[in-house]
Amino acid sequence: MPKGLMMNNKISCVVHTYNSEKYLEKCLSSLIDFVDEIVIIDMYSNDKTLDIAKKYDAKIYMHENLGYADPARAFGLSKCSYDWILALDSDEMITNQLKSKLKYVVEKDLYNVVKISFRNFFFGREIVGSGWGYKDQVIPRFFKKGFLTYGSEVHNFTQIDSNAKIGQIIDKEASVIHFNYDSVSQFIRKLNTYTDNEVNSTKYNYKGNPARKIIYHFFRELLGRFIYKKGYKDSWVGLYLALAMAFYRASAVAKANLPSEEEVIKSYQEYEV
Repeated sequence: MPKGLMMNNKISCVVHTYNSEKYLEKCLSSLIDFVDEIVIIDMYSNDKTLDIAKKYDAKIYMHENLGYADPARAFGLSKCSYDWILALDSDEMITNQLKSKLKYVVEKDLYNVVKISFRNFFFGREIVGSGWGYKDQVIPRFFKKGFLTYGSEVHNFTQIDSNAKIGQIIDKEASVIHFNYDSVSQFIRKLNTYTDNEVNSTKYNYKGNPARKIIYHFFRELLGRFIYKKGYKDSWVGLYLALAMAFYRASAVAKANLPSEEEVIKSYQEYEV
């Protein structure tokens, strides 16, 4: 095979990390015999994350910790050496069946961007409805360099080139395995962090008319996620997730329309009796 063609078939994987020791080993070990390069974008971890990454001969680059990972992932694309890129979170892993299907895509040069089904695990169980089932969450994570980019907004970052040929792999056995949340406490901590960074979202436009927007998002999440997206298949956990996501949206609306903590403290300090 000509050298140039061999280079075109090589794959980089970019993984952003911050204190990711829990599942990083599973993530990186799932890449063995599939990728030719692992690129770690670390946001100054202080646990064993970098020690684990070094075991897999990963190329490690540091990035400012902004409280969410999207800018780090965008930065990581510029550090990938090869034409094909797989983008993973540190709590994700790929199955052997998925690796086989992606290799076939590369060998036959079928697509420029591939959307992949995700199997999501919350609180120790796989979620089958609620918008997180493997047929519901199909995300572009495998692509040729230049055909997909990431922006800087939390949860609103994927931009696909208009000329890209897009394919899909929707298969329970050939999915990305995602260990989303270990506990309700972790879910609530991340809810607080994400809504802090999402208040200026252009996708959801939380500012203005807060009462109307809270009511809208409440019914959209409760009815849409629990009934339309079949959250009832996840029993009471599906109901909890629908209510929790309604609270997520309400919290983002409140943060976008109320004064900041610093502004409130200043007003209290100036209060006179």
